Amino acid sequence: MKKLVSLLIIMLCGSCAVPQIVILKDPLSAEEHINLGYLYEKQGKLDLAEEEYKKAIRKDKKNYLAYFNLGNIYAQRGEYEKAERQYKKALELKEDPDVLNNLAYVLNKQGKKEEALLYIKKALEMKDDPSYRKTLEEILKKE
Repeated sequence: MKKLVSLLIIMLCGSCAVPQIVILKDPLSAEEHINLGYLYEKQGKLDLAEEEYKKAIRKDKKNYLAYFNLGNIYAQRGEYEKAERQYKKALELKEDPDVLNNLAYVLNKQGKKEEALLYIKKALEMKDDPSYRKTLEEILKKE
């Protein structure tokens, strides 16, 4: 069996002594981009994590985890509308209780309490998790 090798071109910049490497074919799979993004995210390198999750989506538009993780990046930044869009895309691909919980969280942050309640109740029906119950408590708090 032949191995597919990525083609690399080294370009010498006329004014620089350091060669630049250009990758013509991305050798990583969607899952590998997700794993790399997760590592960046845990290191607090959210911009790099975001790029890896976007690369994963370009590789595999049906990988719900890439959309979920991208939503997490936006939620951490307080970009709740963007996070909501990513979580909803993830849910179109897979009904996962973690996605439902996180979607409920960002909806609540946007003041969409009724919609948030629907999602968190569904998450709790699927899995009784302490973090989901905490999200429910936050939604039910009076302001």
